Amino acid sequence: MRHHLIVWAAGFMILYGCGDDDFAEDGREDSGSKSHQEGGAADVVGSDGKAADSGIPSGEAGPQDSGPGPKDSGPGPSDGGSSPADSGPVGVCDDACTGAKMCNDQGECVCAPGWTASASQCVATPLSHPATRTKADVCARFAEASQKPTALWKAGGGDECDPGTVPYEAQVAALNYLNFYRWMVGVGPVQVLPKIAKAEQECAKILGYSFGHSPPPTTKCYTDEGAAACGASLIASGYDLMTQFDGYEMEIDQNLVHRRNILSVGRAGVWTGTSIPGGSAMHYGGSYPALDSDPEYVAHPGSGPNVLSRVPKRWFVQKGTKSIPALDARVVEVGSGTEKPMKRNHHYKDFSSFDLSGWSPVVDTAYRVELIDDDGVVFSTFETVFIQCP
Repeated sequence: MRHHLIVWAAGFMILYGCGDDDFAEDGREDSGSKSHQEGGAADVVGSDGKAADSGIPSGEAGPQDSGPGPKDSGPGPSDGGSSPADSGPVGVCDDACTGAKMCNDQGECVCAPGWTASASQCVATPLSHPATRTKADVCARFAEASQKPTALWKAGGGDECDPGTVPYEAQVAALNYLNFYRWMVGVGPVQVLPKIAKAEQECAKILGYSFGHSPPPTTKCYTDEGAAACGASLIASGYDLMTQFDGYEMEIDQNLVHRRNILSVGRAGVWTGTSIPGGSAMHYGGSYPALDSDPEYVAHPGSGPNVLSRVPKRWFVQKGTKSIPALDARVVEVGSGTEKPMKRNHHYKDFSSFDLSGWSPVVDTAYRVELIDDDGVVFSTFETVFIQCP
């Protein structure tokens, strides 16, 4: 197992290493093998990985909740479900309260963020198509998702190795923030794995003493469960429970494993943890069936308004509900017709990335993006515009 530790800025670390359940080392989709990864994130974070025999469950998809309505249903409060899981009890708070469900702080089983109660089930809250959204829609959703609760972490009552807990409202806030990034590119919400909470907290505590996916047993505050969870999580140092997702989203190095991970269709087995002192982490594993509204491919940036401060200068496209060919990008400023130079980076089946070459997007200016295959045929075209939100 290889690890490469790089310090980009005071207080922030990047760890490259470990394997992911979806992405192979060269950047292509992995068909199922647990190969090692090298990834990275601008000014942040760890990489993702799976411990081969961790004993930690790899995720549960929960009920097969197909759900969203028409792809072009208008944006609004119901668009993607950014509100707390407060739709009322949908079952008993036990081990079956997972996937699209989670237990609230009242001991009730409710729908997880991004999911809406329908009888005793939870279905994905309908998403509007990104191209139909206005700047006001996106900025309102961004502001709502960015709201932090009073506390993201609660200290425990034990010794110095007590990792504490993440309050219910903080877990909801973190999931809402993660789902905002997915909503911005037209991807449905994650499903959750609440029973990993204790192990994920122990992982977060361990990160304060050994930052990596395979902490040695001699590490202060080491537990087998915590170490296994670190091997099955994205990890971050210098970021809190919510802002860890900024680091993953702004990744520009290597094969973008963190950004691709959090934006992948049907992401399941998700739970977040943080500890002080310590780090932050997001457990993941497995997937649930694609929603009707999930895109055939995921582009970042994608169509419609995109928050400029949340889009790095390395753009990418990966498979969504269907496989896609290796692609190049041609970008044209719509108003002037000027072609903007792009540099090919990754170029693989199901995953390609491109760098802006000597230019930066202008706020409130539309750009037409043509995705072109190796035969010179236009695979898909969309328009994107970059916005600034208060």
